[in-house]
Amino acid sequence: MDRRRMLALCGLCVSGSAGCLSRASLQSESGTDESTDGGTDKTPDRTDSTPVSGVVVEDPVVRKAVTYESMMGSGGVLAVEGRQYVVASVRPPDGLSGSDFTFRTDADSWNPGLSDTAGGINRSVAGREGSPVGQNFGGSDRSFLAFEVPSPLSASNPRIRFEPDDSEWSLPTRMADRLEAPSPRFELVSLGVPESVSQGETLSVSLTARNVSETDGRFLAAVYWPTHVIADDDESRVVERDVAAGEETTASVEIDTSYTAFEDGPVRLTIRGHVAARRDVEVRDAATPA
Repeated sequence: MDRRRMLALCGLCVSGSAGCLSRASLQSESGTDESTDGGTDKTPDRTDSTPVSGVVVEDPVVRKAVTYESMMGSGGVLAVEGRQYVVASVRPPDGLSGSDFTFRTDADSWNPGLSDTAGGINRSVAGREGSPVGQNFGGSDRSFLAFEVPSPLSASNPRIRFEPDDSEWSLPTRMADRLEAPSPRFELVSLGVPESVSQGETLSVSLTARNVSETDGRFLAAVYWPTHVIADDDESRVVERDVAAGEETTASVEIDTSYTAFEDGPVRLTIRGHVAARRDVEVRDAATPA
């Protein structure tokens, strides 16, 4: 029995019964760091320093937009105009609070947290896995910090600070430069969505977006399709493309509609990320999966 079928049956049962002190640069363990602007950093900054506190902040990234995954729901894309994201891994994950950390420059500071993500607790942001600091749900030896800061940000001495013992981890120079770089901007050129679909058929969606900025960049958008039969498993498909300034990109997405609805009627497809849109699709022949 596959996961969706099992969750669908469980959902029916439930409804029937009643929901360091280190001044060095941050490490990057992965060895590669995919840039928001389509490049790849292949020379990670490392430090052998051991924080006095025992807390280690490492594997940082600066992104103009991020993908994320959630424990409940679909996850997707976060791309807020005028904002960008600083994300890093933290270990060990236990005994910490989000309020223990700030992202600082010589002029300002920000607390960790992300705006308007879909689903429940995030289990991955920008590829940094675990759970948000202070919300450890077990099974991982690390958690992550995610800061939402202005974009672009001309910053002197950008760093992550562990407030209890004043430990600080400075961002490498290339990431400080990325904070200051402009973000790409995209417009939706076209969106092709069928007016109706029979439940169980594949829903084919196509979209075209244009980079309307003077900056080459990575286009990110999530296509959401509800699965009301499975409360914690909405469909999402992430579209990711490198798009040069002034150029267009087209993507096609195939969506499984087997678990869409209990009864016939309109269902809303939603796109979030660098572009946003909504379309209502009439679902026919809806039935509870066997």
